[in-house]
Amino acid sequence: MNHQQEEVVYGYSEVTIMSSNAGPQLYYPPPPPPPPPRRHLSRFRILVRASIGVCVFMGALSLLTWLIYRPQTIQVAVSTATLSHFDLNTTATAIGDPPVLSYNLTAVLAISNPNRRVSIYYDRLEAAGLYQGERFGRAALPVSFQGTRRTDAAPAVLVGSSHVYVNADAFREDNSTGVFPLDLWVDGVVRYKFGDLMTTTASTLTVKCHLALKLMVASGWVDCTVIDF
Repeated sequence: MNHQQEEVVYGYSEVTIMSSNAGPQLYYPPPPPPPPPRRHLSRFRILVRASIGVCVFMGALSLLTWLIYRPQTIQVAVSTATLSHFDLNTTATAIGDPPVLSYNLTAVLAISNPNRRVSIYYDRLEAAGLYQGERFGRAALPVSFQGTRRTDAAPAVLVGSSHVYVNADAFREDNSTGVFPLDLWVDGVVRYKFGDLMTTTASTLTVKCHLALKLMVASGWVDCTVIDF
């Protein structure tokens, strides 16, 4: 009997053969992730950056202005001062009240603007007398505007009486020597004008003048100390 031989195919299957005939497989990497959304700056950050920019600009402008104009300090001196009356009354006051100081002080102050390009506005300018650290009088000074390279004479007249907490024994000692140590303070509010460019905001002016005065004797020239300007 003849047996029919089965044909056996060794090797790859049809699907495998077709795949190998199609060529090598290509690798496609996954697409990159989308970029994160840009964060908008908050209003607070914008205001902070704007403020910093304005401060830097104003600082640079101030420095440039100073380099151009080179402002100098106001100069103050007492050209002459006369103490015609100075008396302390400790008997006419009630118990517990401070003594009464009667005074008559006349002083002429020389206020100078040494700047060549800077003018000065005096919005307020006053002189006050002090004895043992206690104020005993105040007078306005008649100076409102001062041009460049100019010196003005400003008289200050302090007349009257006031209650002051002073040491009576120290007053009697000064009275026996005939010399009274007094301080004349000048306080004001000023503005500086830099040519036609700009005028600064108001700032305080504080000047201290130390005097040693004899009754009815005019003093000579005394330079004062500018503490704040």
